Amino acid sequence: MGEQGHPELECGFGIWDQDVYGNHRILVEVTAAATAVAADIPWRRQDGEPDLAAGAVDVLVLAPSGHRVHNTVTFEATAERGRVAFEPTEGPGAYAVHYLPYAHTGKPHYPQAAYRPPTRTADPGWVHRCGVHRPDSWADLPRAEAFRYEAVSAVDSFAPLGFAATAAEREKLHQAYAGEEFLLFGADRAHPLGRYRALPARWARATPFTAFSGTAERGEFFAFQVGVHALRGLADVQVEARGLPFPVRCLSTGGVDARGRSFTRRVDVPEDGVTALWLGVDVPEGARPGLYEGEVAVRAEGAGERVLPLRLTVTRTAVADHGAGSPERLARLRWLDSAYGHDDEVVAPYEPIRVEGRDGRRLGLLGRTVELGPDGLPHRITSAFTPSVTRAEGPARDLLAAPVALGLGRPLDHAEPVLDRPGPARARWTTTATGRDVLLRTEGELEADGFLVVRATVEATADTELDVTLTVPVREEVARYAMGLGLTGRACPDTYDWTWDTPTRNQDAFWLGDPAAGLQLSLRDEHYTRPLNTNYYREKPLVTPRSWAGDGDGGVHLRTAGGVRELTAYSGPLRLRAGESRRFEFRLLLTPFKPIEPGRQLAERYFHAYAAPEEIAAYGANVVNLHHATPPNPYINDPLLRADALRSYTDAAHQLGIRVKVYDTVRELTRNTPELPALAALGDEVFAPGPGGGHAWLREHLGADYVPGWVATDVGDVAVVTGGESRWHNSYVCGVERLRRVLGVDGLYLDDVAYDRTTMKRVRKALERSGNGRGAPLVDLHSCNQYRAPDGFASSANLYAELLPYTDRLWLGELFDYEGSDPAYWLIELSGIPFGVMGEMLEGGGNPWRGLVFGMTARAPMTDVRPLWRAFDQLRLPEAEMTGWWAPDAPVRTGREDVLATTWRGPGGTAVALASWAAEETEVVLTTGSGPVAAHAPAIEGFQPERSFAAGAGVRVRPGRGWLLRLCEPGE
Repeated sequence: MGEQGHPELECGFGIWDQDVYGNHRILVEVTAAATAVAADIPWRRQDGEPDLAAGAVDVLVLAPSGHRVHNTVTFEATAERGRVAFEPTEGPGAYAVHYLPYAHTGKPHYPQAAYRPPTRTADPGWVHRCGVHRPDSWADLPRAEAFRYEAVSAVDSFAPLGFAATAAEREKLHQAYAGEEFLLFGADRAHPLGRYRALPARWARATPFTAFSGTAERGEFFAFQVGVHALRGLADVQVEARGLPFPVRCLSTGGVDARGRSFTRRVDVPEDGVTALWLGVDVPEGARPGLYEGEVAVRAEGAGERVLPLRLTVTRTAVADHGAGSPERLARLRWLDSAYGHDDEVVAPYEPIRVEGRDGRRLGLLGRTVELGPDGLPHRITSAFTPSVTRAEGPARDLLAAPVALGLGRPLDHAEPVLDRPGPARARWTTTATGRDVLLRTEGELEADGFLVVRATVEATADTELDVTLTVPVREEVARYAMGLGLTGRACPDTYDWTWDTPTRNQDAFWLGDPAAGLQLSLRDEHYTRPLNTNYYREKPLVTPRSWAGDGDGGVHLRTAGGVRELTAYSGPLRLRAGESRRFEFRLLLTPFKPIEPGRQLAERYFHAYAAPEEIAAYGANVVNLHHATPPNPYINDPLLRADALRSYTDAAHQLGIRVKVYDTVRELTRNTPELPALAALGDEVFAPGPGGGHAWLREHLGADYVPGWVATDVGDVAVVTGGESRWHNSYVCGVERLRRVLGVDGLYLDDVAYDRTTMKRVRKALERSGNGRGAPLVDLHSCNQYRAPDGFASSANLYAELLPYTDRLWLGELFDYEGSDPAYWLIELSGIPFGVMGEMLEGGGNPWRGLVFGMTARAPMTDVRPLWRAFDQLRLPEAEMTGWWAPDAPVRTGREDVLATTWRGPGGTAVALASWAAEETEVVLTTGSGPVAAHAPAIEGFQPERSFAAGAGVRVRPGRGWLLRLCEPGE
């Protein structure tokens, strides 16, 4: 019994209605008929939250038949035990005592567990007949002995370390080791402590400092834990592994962060508290089989070192990929410190940065150039993307009307910038400047995708007052559209003012430009941490930058005059003491990032649902997205848990020419991930801190200080929200690499994203490099409309702009407005085209007519788009060159600004998509440079009837509707 973690009871599983009776019960044996029996229930609970504590939750008794025993009285309910009297209504047998009954309230995918409070159900007559109304009567009743603990599933079970030691057991242990400051216990990976805060009964009854023995295969990353029980408070716990001839690391005290930097993590343990230190042994594949001995030394601030002997037996068998193929080994913890993808190599379709010019300050990249001034700021930015955004070799257009300027309110003397190029995909530079009472240090970087960042640190050399301004003057003819800082995508206003309000506004970036040339300005400082998004923003909002927001007077304004739209960020008055500094970081994303590929867009036919590959092929689709909560991918954000099923599905799909993409982000993590308890032991490093609550499983196993995540009721999956940036991103990148290399997956479906462009780049590299010649990977990004209060009023396209260089398609999304919005909103917020990607529609199936002028359709099978697919093939649109309505050189015009035309020219002739934003039915005449043209509308089921329109004849277009036409050649 002790091996199962409970000293008195065997442990196992049972079947009952957990939504009524909770996840846990203890069976008691009634041996003889009686009016009432007494049961001592040693539940050994790990109580935390007040409303979940013993005595605050009801105790229910079920008879052997499963019927409720109403005549029940709880005499005592402490964290250690409960004492209950009940009527054995069915005579002798096993009765079940359920001690954490709850009901889930709220939305099914975001439930809240409401634990049933103590409720009197016993008949008063029975109570008095049995005498159980007297507090001392419990001892006089016949006993029903507890003999078994049961949970509804293995993932719900408290075994083995969730059963807390009693006060007497802790006291006995403390007396036996009164001279120690802390105790050490070796613990196998199969017995993770997680976030249980009380000393486990299993450890209280063990002998501290006993050698830990484990068995590993050659090549395995062998994970295990060392339990620490503090007899007095411990500060800054340190760990050292000695003696083994293999690398050993302690994951709990530091590692490599998501940006590839080494870091240390402070570990403190309160008096009478407990924690688990996770370690991993990298056993070389060529290791000699046999027994190896070493030790783990643990010390703390002001506490002497104590040692846990370690005995590791290495077997003759070898394991591939360090054991990552068997998640139950927890070998994937090795990925936490991975630096995979942290390099400056180029990812397709980007080109190495070119350093040009006599002074080396002209930097060239795909479709764009940046010229730096002597101050290290961009003095000129050009774009060579064609108006249709389908090529990057057009005439260069200037974005800036004048150099970008950072003003401190006084003249500055600048040193010459020093530039270097650490890799093909990155150039960086530094410079300094001095002025009255200030020193300015500027560091800049430009990457091959068009990401430009400048970090300017202002240090006061004497007490001074500054008013820092950043001015970005953009040519008005380029800055036709805008989005961000409280504006949804629209025609750019002449004047706009904005101030910081980060608790409720996820706003720090502003995009302006046109589809072929633009830039996004975002403002940060050294205190920036990535906020949560998608319903969770207010749990972890933006940190207001102390530099740009100043002392509360900072903001941004836009002014237009003389053909220039001047975007200015200002700090307001800033008082700095001598030696004090502020960092002013700003980022410029130069858009579009890459040419759009309309032919590929129309040739890739998505099926966004689970179905057999044969069914998908018969439908006519050639790409399938496997959401979570599906048979090959049941658990959110850990598709490797069903690797065999996913591999079989992928192989079958590939045989039919179907590419397979899986839902896998990092925003939440399923409770079924074997590593989850180890991650939970890392405090708030991986899991976002928050209010707790949510699903009962989270409350019972994570305690408090977390953000409850998505619940998939159909597969019984429960998730917890991860933080904006952590080592779990390293693990995620490695998991993506394995999905592609080992399972043959073709790409990812990203359903809102909680990571930044650094991780997105690494993901793209992982997919590109692990393809084994199977072709380019596919990544599409879905987002619900983030411009809502729960998400901080951030436009999705603006929020995710930094990720779009490495994605192939957008799917925007729930709650977007496809009917009331104007063409500018469609272009900027929905289409993705100004960023170099194309998109699809979701909410209500979208508007197929308006969508088509952006090359967008809805997704099958939620919307039947097969008639449009057939029309695309009939007109040979995937082989044609697309020119959007937004391009000045669009070959077909309607003569109206509210009825728009996008053209495809190719081997099937010239096709035109029309869509109306006019309030009433209207009539347009199609014209080209040669004059009016005739057109034919093929019959497309659910989209349009067959019609022919003579040259010069009006084409009637209903509000919110349109046509797909083939222009007729002369004589047709």
